[in-house]
Amino acid sequence: MFTGRFDHLFDEKGRVSIPAKFRDVLERDGHDRLYITNFIYNGERCLSLYPPAEWDKLNALLAEKQQFDPLVQKLETFMIGGAFEVPVDKQGRVLVPERLRAWAKFGREVTFSARRNHFQLWDKRLLEQVLEATEEQIKEPEFFFKLGI
Repeated sequence: MFTGRFDHLFDEKGRVSIPAKFRDVLERDGHDRLYITNFIYNGERCLSLYPPAEWDKLNALLAEKQQFDPLVQKLETFMIGGAFEVPVDKQGRVLVPERLRAWAKFGREVTFSARRNHFQLWDKRLLEQVLEATEEQIKEPEFFFKLGI
């Protein structure tokens, strides 16, 4: 399980270091590569990074759906078609493909954010805005009630 949020910088080649805490989980589970794809959270662009086992689970879930369902086709075209398999180098970095960096409109400063079984990569300033808006929503008394918590 991944937890936490960590700020990092892209180098001049488009590589970024995976947070040590995330690398520990990947190494423990024997993963030396990730699947990186585009994702939209509440209307904002970010990237989702999946260890191979979790990527396989996502694909298996999609395989259970109706192949010709337009919603399934859209999701497959967007996420599966937009994905890249990238190795984690010996320094714990991944090269984020330029196409994905441009799509997500990343600056040099980015933030890794955990999502239990995978993690996301955000432009740092954009994630700060998203978190501020989310904080306002969480303050509402109905928020946790709607979740059943």
